Amino acid sequence: MKKQLLSSNVKIGILFFLVFSGQFMPFTGITTTMAQTADKKAIYMEHMKKGNSYLSAKNYAAAMFEYEKASDLMPDEEEPKLRMQSIEATLGEKELEEVHRKVELAKKQEQEQLKKDAAAKTSETKKEQAGVDQFIRERQAQSKRDSLRKVIFDTFAEELRKVEKGSDMLARSVVYRKIADAFKKAKDEEIAINYYNKALEIEEKFGEQKDISNVYENIADSYYNSGDFQNSLTSFEKSLSLKEKSGDKAGASKVLSDIANVYETTYDYRNAIDYYQQSARIKDSIKDEAGLKDVSNALGDVYYKQKVLTSSILSYEKTVNIIQKLNMKEALGPVYNKLGVAHYEMGNYTEAEKFFKESMKNLNESGNRKEASMALNNLGNLLFINNKYSDAISYYERSLSSKKESNYDYGQAVTLFNLGNAYRRSGNQEMAIKSYEKSRRIADSLKVPSLTAKNIKALVVSYEAFKNFDKALALEQELNSLNQSSISIEIPVSENEMDLELEKTQEIMSKLNEEALRRKDLQEAEAGNKMTDMYINNLNSQFIKEQGKSKLLLILSVALGVISLGLLIIYSRKKKK
Repeated sequence: MKKQLLSSNVKIGILFFLVFSGQFMPFTGITTTMAQTADKKAIYMEHMKKGNSYLSAKNYAAAMFEYEKASDLMPDEEEPKLRMQSIEATLGEKELEEVHRKVELAKKQEQEQLKKDAAAKTSETKKEQAGVDQFIRERQAQSKRDSLRKVIFDTFAEELRKVEKGSDMLARSVVYRKIADAFKKAKDEEIAINYYNKALEIEEKFGEQKDISNVYENIADSYYNSGDFQNSLTSFEKSLSLKEKSGDKAGASKVLSDIANVYETTYDYRNAIDYYQQSARIKDSIKDEAGLKDVSNALGDVYYKQKVLTSSILSYEKTVNIIQKLNMKEALGPVYNKLGVAHYEMGNYTEAEKFFKESMKNLNESGNRKEASMALNNLGNLLFINNKYSDAISYYERSLSSKKESNYDYGQAVTLFNLGNAYRRSGNQEMAIKSYEKSRRIADSLKVPSLTAKNIKALVVSYEAFKNFDKALALEQELNSLNQSSISIEIPVSENEMDLELEKTQEIMSKLNEEALRRKDLQEAEAGNKMTDMYINNLNSQFIKEQGKSKLLLILSVALGVISLGLLIIYSRKKKK
């Protein structure tokens, strides 16, 4: 399949200075021309003329650029589209990639210029510019989507024409599913669902249960990707019913895990656990150990999210046993780290340290420095709760350095917050403030409100200690406006493999309905309370142990004193005699 056409990205009123090395000269005077004439057709012809001139000179990037502008002005005109298609057909894969590279470079330069211009404007102007940028992004996305749709339909046009003329309905269903698969891959769920339903209608009349079940499964996936979780569940359940009737245990187990995943996504952990357990039982019965490993790991994650840590540890331990049995050593690192976090939160610090170190060793050996940096952060947390702040800072710095190398922004924000806590506890408020500010900037850019709130609250404490009460008051007012004033800052933030799905989680959040959001808030509040209680209990246990040690030392000291005194008395009496 030929690569899709470059989506349109040039709008009236924005001046582009695109300089492509070698053959592509800067475009100038375009905005002036547009402003000086209202003759749309004349502007269209001017772009076509320039495009043809560039095309004659085999300056394909510049030609493509002009044809896109012409097409934007008069979308009903076919000539610029045909010209762009001819360029696509003319270029080889590497040449087309180079054109894409040049245009992307130009876009980047233009965006940088826009940012500089925006920085010089007033707040109102910035808002207006943001609106323009959003409009451009939406138009670009729509243009890209329309272009991709055309490519997909063109690809299957001849095949579709033949089967729709013929009488073989199952052959027609196959083509419908091919088209649906292509749109699903392109994340165009609306059209994918439409064509899967066309195939389903045929399969239910003429097909076999296996094929009907598979179509339902694909429909369920598409609904899930679009955020329609209820229809996703309905379709998965229909697929499951058919697989169970046909005796397809492996297929039924997969769909049970898919249903569990939908419940987990919508924070219905009770149902998620139930379906994961059903899936695990089937996988165990058919000796699907690789599949059982994934389900056990998923169960461990759900239990961990609820802070049911004993069950979480048992699930992760089962996962480790299967990984070792299958000799998949490279998969051990992330699970060891999650085991370490669960033991750490339970107060089993010796076990936690062992698993963190094993995780870091395994991840470094497999070249996964990104996740190894998580284990470093977690080891720093162990040192922090034992009041070894200098050592904790050393580990946090190592973790931070590794995260910078792997461009892991969220991880940097977490470790910077923990680093700020270590500096604050050790009395270095200046370094604490610097760390919190850096963490907050990253959290703001990633839109992680809970971490933003933690940093603001920690900054209030540090500025008060720094005797900067005006700054502390302003930040406290900002925290109150976020309704996050009760958030805890004393518990170090641990990291595990689940944190890597931050972007996916944020995307799903925008698709959750009111009931799911209510469950989310309830689950997080309960987990947060459990976490706080465990942390306090662990500190109390440490304090009691320390007191026990002190009492024992005192008793031993007194005993030694009494013995020494007795020996002294005996010695004195002997000496008198």
